Amino acid sequence: EEFKGSTIVELMKKEGTTLGLTVSGGIDKDGKPRVSNLRQGGIAARSDQLDVGDYIKSVNGINLTKFRHDEIISLLKNVGERVVLEVEYELPPVSVQGSGLIFRTVEVTLHKEGNTFGFVIRGGAHDDRNKSRPVVITCVRPGGPADREGTIKPGDRLLSVDGIRLLGTTHAEAMSILKQCGQEATLLVEYDVSVMDSVATASGPLLVEVAKTPGAALGVALTTSMCCNKQVIVIDKIKSASIADRCGALHVGDHILSIDGTSMEYCTLAEATQFLANAADNVKLEILPHHQTRLALKGPEHGKRICSKKQQATYLGCHSILLTYHHYYNTCHPDHCRIPALKFQKAPPQKSLLVSSSFSPTSMSAYSLSSLNMGTLPRSLYSTSPRGTMMRRRMKKKDFKSSLSLASSTVGLAGQVVHTETTEVVLTADPIVGFGIQLQGSVFATETLSSPPLISYIESDSPAERCGVLQIGDRIVSINGIPTEDSTFDEANQLLRDSSITNKVTLEIEFDVAESVIPSSGTFHVKLPKKHNVELGITISSPSSRKPGDPLVISDIKKGSVAHRTGTLELGDKLLAIDNIRLDNCSMEDAVQILQHCEDLVKLKIRKDEDNS
Repeated sequence: EEFKGSTIVELMKKEGTTLGLTVSGGIDKDGKPRVSNLRQGGIAARSDQLDVGDYIKSVNGINLTKFRHDEIISLLKNVGERVVLEVEYELPPVSVQGSGLIFRTVEVTLHKEGNTFGFVIRGGAHDDRNKSRPVVITCVRPGGPADREGTIKPGDRLLSVDGIRLLGTTHAEAMSILKQCGQEATLLVEYDVSVMDSVATASGPLLVEVAKTPGAALGVALTTSMCCNKQVIVIDKIKSASIADRCGALHVGDHILSIDGTSMEYCTLAEATQFLANAADNVKLEILPHHQTRLALKGPEHGKRICSKKQQATYLGCHSILLTYHHYYNTCHPDHCRIPALKFQKAPPQKSLLVSSSFSPTSMSAYSLSSLNMGTLPRSLYSTSPRGTMMRRRMKKKDFKSSLSLASSTVGLAGQVVHTETTEVVLTADPIVGFGIQLQGSVFATETLSSPPLISYIESDSPAERCGVLQIGDRIVSINGIPTEDSTFDEANQLLRDSSITNKVTLEIEFDVAESVIPSSGTFHVKLPKKHNVELGITISSPSSRKPGDPLVISDIKKGSVAHRTGTLELGDKLLAIDNIRLDNCSMEDAVQILQHCEDLVKLKIRKDEDNS
């Protein structure tokens, strides 16, 4: 009992439905009743309050100590709509800084689904000192918000939620803080980083083998540098809490000599980045540690044998690292040396912490449309007419270049009249964040989609945001020319994961454009929301016949951009002012500068003439 914690779990279910949990044990089964499985997509799993291995002490106040297994099952089936479970769980182990580990922190912004962030917490303060723990994340639900964002891993500690510190809070208090925070919250998370003394003391190149899950990103961005009058590939950035960061063997400034046996000597930066993206589950990197890069210019004594030894160490409590040194080398050139090997052996799947991906593999889409908070998401997230949308997609399935939808205008959720259009977007992946989009489909990922998957989240400063075309709620009609219609959510996500390997994806999106009532002539104001580093989508031109006092002209509007979606702006519109700054005597360059420095909301003063041609 000394190492067990307890919590109260409240679940709501409809009559005739099950909780989606399997219970083993009972007085006739020689064991306490415990959760042996949580069905993915089930009520229990999606509550993010239960974990496999939890002991169930009582159901709605009924103690299960003397119940047989079949009686427990019957009770859970017939308990009614409100189910209150008294649960006992194994307290998480405590990480100790200094025992081959250091602690780091990272801020993670997550969006709730069904009032949870997709992880289970355990621990917290307790009157009994032996039972006090930090608030530990013990499980990250596959397909949930935390899993899709990719930073948080089991074993990480939750230090604060939107600035509210959790140090000294009980488990119940921490749960309450998580439930009461807004739909979007910034979490401060502490994680373990291995201390690799063998890397720090290395006197030459190393071979680092890192195990990762298929499709996961290492979290490394590369750049080039000059060394000995030759271009070398160097680690430029390491994403916080990524595989590369947690393993402790890779550092900014390390020279990458080879990737999976391919020498980087004559590779361009683009080729090296591609090799890294295509790397297998076990990535083998020959590196020259950053502290050795200067020494490498001098080179070691020729033919000198330094050492030969084997050493074993523990990684994050569940990975063994085999440091095998075959430390012979004759020159600092990678083609002529025997490289010491630093090997990360893969732990059993259930204990593996080496998982990090822009698009983590999921077995279900984690939430349904009805579970979203309609007050916090844009109107366009809700499909105005799924049946109409499907019919439109079928009619233009073979013509992906079609511009206007064949459907008539519909009324959106906010009461605004809209019509749908389609456009193509080509994204090039970022080494750290990938494409920067997350999709949402049906409740179960293996079901055939009845309407296109939606963009549910766009990473800040990602390729998806910077392109200036994609918005939350846009429908993904096709991925690399393959229609998403009649496919499953899993298949759509797999297409995106496959594209992240080649670093490029072509998306056909369907989006809403406001049907604004526009006078044929006159002066009016248009307000456009603006984000940092994201273009509004308008091109300004100065007519060759322009005289002082003449306005500038909108000569192009990027399809799918913020400017296009208003349905108000047209080619040939005269631009009179930006944020109340008159443009009569401004050059085109000055106007562009003013636009680029605008923040949050841009107010354009527009004049339309009878003939805009």
